[in-house]
Amino acid sequence: MKLIGGQKLRELGSDRHTDDLDYLIYDDADDRLFIHEPGRDIVNAANHPLYAQIWALDADSDQVSLRALLEMTAFTFVQHCENGQWDKADAKEYDLKFLCRKMIESGEEIDFSLTREFVSTGAAIEIEKIIRSVTDRK
Repeated sequence: MKLIGGQKLRELGSDRHTDDLDYLIYDDADDRLFIHEPGRDIVNAANHPLYAQIWALDADSDQVSLRALLEMTAFTFVQHCENGQWDKADAKEYDLKFLCRKMIESGEEIDFSLTREFVSTGAAIEIEKIIRSVTDRK
């Protein structure tokens, strides 16, 4: 079970407060994508092709990488926009910018190519605009 979401970003230094505890697992014996338990929410990567690919990025680690976090955050941002959950979309945009800054600091390439396969062209353009708002600053 790997910590993801807002609490993971808090561990990485984000100043956005969240009480949510979110985890990523891979359990092919459970057919649920989202598992809600008291005090925590779990995403089962075995039940969605994008999350399975994200899981594979860090399969040999007990942690998720910045890239995996960026991929999940970008996908969640799009889902919130498509569902008209604008406050949540704004929070994910903030998280995307935070992750981009962390990746720049660590010298990592900012890559959301996995998520790009699962969102529309327009959604990918919106994600790129958010990334450019961080990377194009002088």
